[in-house]
Order: sequence, then C-alpha cells, then structure tokens
Amino acid sequence: MFLFTSCQVGAETIFKTEIRRLFPEFRLSFSRPGFLTFKIPDHLTLDNISDFANRSVFARTAALSLGKINPEKTNAETTDTEKTNIETTETLTSLAGKIWAIAETNRIFVNRVHVFRRDPLPPGEKGFEPGLAPELQMLHKTLIEHSPKPKFLGIRHTDPNYPAQLNETVLNVVEIDPGCYFIGVHSVSKGLPIQSCYSGGVLPITIPDNAVSRAWLKFEEGLRWSGFPVTKGDYCLDIGAAPGGGSQVLLSRGAKVLGVDPAEIDPTILNHPDFTHIRSRINQTKRSLYRNIRWIIADINVAPNYTLDVLEELATRKDIPLCGMLFTLKLFHWSLAEHLPTYIDRLQHWGFKDIRVKQLVFNRQELMVAVQHRR
Repeated sequence: MFLFTSCQVGAETIFKTEIRRLFPEFRLSFSRPGFLTFKIPDHLTLDNISDFANRSVFARTAALSLGKINPEKTNAETTDTEKTNIETTETLTSLAGKIWAIAETNRIFVNRVHVFRRDPLPPGEKGFEPGLAPELQMLHKTLIEHSPKPKFLGIRHTDPNYPAQLNETVLNVVEIDPGCYFIGVHSVSKGLPIQSCYSGGVLPITIPDNAVSRAWLKFEEGLRWSGFPVTKGDYCLDIGAAPGGGSQVLLSRGAKVLGVDPAEIDPTILNHPDFTHIRSRINQTKRSLYRNIRWIIADINVAPNYTLDVLEELATRKDIPLCGMLFTLKLFHWSLAEHLPTYIDRLQHWGFKDIRVKQLVFNRQELMVAVQHRR
C-alpha cells in the first residue's frame, strides 16, 4: 500500500523530517518537487489517511494510492501542434476511461472527483498562485461526463470548486508531469482541515483587484481554515499591518481594526472609517488601547520566538476579552520548523486549548497558527 501527498515546493526536506517523527513506519518511495509517496503498512485504512492529513503540518493533500498512468509514447514525427490537438480531444476521453478503470478495479464508490497538479513553483514566485488550471477543469468535466454509470452515481456535483461533504469518498487525480497521473482516494472525515474538501487542498480564493497586498490571500485563507467567527463590530488588532492586506480581510467582515506598524498603510485602508493606524512598534504603544480587542492577527517579519514574545504579553493579559489569534511564524530557514513542538508548548502555557498549525496553500516559507479559547 502507498500513500501520496502534496506539499509546498521547497518544503520536501522538512516534510520528510516531520513524517519520520510522526509516522516512523512510513518509507519514502517516490518524490518530485511538491509531491511525495510513501510505502505504508498494509493494515492502514482511509481513516488512518485522514489522521495523517490532520496531524501533518506540511501535507496539503493525502490519499491512498490506487495506481499510476504513464504518458503514452507518441510518434517521433508528430508535430507539437498535432500533440496539442491530441491532448485536447481524444486523449481526455481515453484518459478518463483509464482513470475510471482504476477506480472500478479497486471497487471505489466515488462521491466526488478532485483533479489537480503538483505546483511548479512556490506560491507568489514569478506571479504563480496555486489554483485549478483551465485544462484540468476540462479533465474534471470529461471525467464526470464519462463516469461508468450506474456504478458511480454517487457523484452529485459537477462543479470542481464545490466542496466535498462529510463522509464523502473523493477520487484524486494528480498530474505529476505531462501525461503522468497518480490516482488515489481519500475520505472526508470529521476533524479534517477544510482543505481536504477541495481539489489539491486549494480553497477557491481569487485575490480581488483592490487587494492592497498579498497578505490578503493568506489571511483570507487563514480565516476560512481556522473558522474564526469574526463578525461585524468585533474589535481586532493587526500587528505588522502595513500595507494593510490582513486588515482589509477583517474590514470586509465588518470588523473594527486597529493596525499597528511603523510603516505606511495603503490609503485605501487608511481612509476606511473602521480602521485606525497606530504608527509605532507594538512594544512602544499604550496597552490601554487594546482593552476591547477580541481577535488578533499578526504577520511580522521576524524569527518565530520574537513573534511569540510580542504576542505573549497580550495573550496573557486578563483585561483583554481575547477570543483568538491568527498569526504567521516565519521560517527563515526550514530547520526552524523542527522547534515547532517547543512553540506549541509555549502557546499551551498561555492557556489556549485549541491550537492548530498548518502551512497553508498561500503561505510562503512560513506557518499559519490559529489559537482560540474554547467556549
């Protein structure tokens, strides 16, 4: 039995270290940038796969491997144009047939189909952002149209961005290289991160034209992942706010935001009636400003321990009605992730019981941390 999983390009080494620590019985089998497979004990089930996805910080997706489709050999004299035409007409139908044959051989009853490819680059590099490419949307459409009915009538939604629901079985089709696909399956279990409901673990988030920075992407994803119920009128603190992308996400939910940063804030955010800018470093501000704060977000370009130093004083105060914090830990070198158990232990000493850590899809070389008081 084999497990395949995807991660951020560049995170493979620290991901392998994490696997050796959490699942010492797993053995690395095959790897590409952003994609790894492991030989796993035969007794493991889909529930175990779900546990893997939940416990791993770096796993974006995880599925039990069912098989692999290699690229077909083409005539050496075929032109590039002819190859493209083949790929966009005949090959899609043929590929769909091979994929369903693998599912049928393994007796998989499918409720959902996820189609994605491993990332070619880290997020944000050369303008790349993870998402469902148009040609993969076509493959998804072809798979739905050619599902071998009635054996796969469990497919209820054809929209590739519609999230899989609790207890559904998902067929995963992952393009590793041109013409090379891994086929796998996972189930959506209670407690899994929301990413397991979407193709490639990528929430369908498109950065708006008026977003003032890329921080909008990671905090929009962070709030959806964490499920933090930030609502209209909530007082929020944004530490390291400039130029305002994270604050923009909070403002869009009707929150009142206090942004602390010595740098300039984009005029779009600065002029918002529910935004207040404190142009200073957080350790130089009056603590009386934070007495009504319910939620804190932070994106500070410093080492993880310094970020925790900044947050600890606020998190442990009794006069702040704090519900939770969502913040990044920068990994200036990947080995900093090996200290994660120490960081989590520190958060637990602050009194937080609900602590989650994940390298989200739109994070760069950093982790997103969500801590919340259970109510």
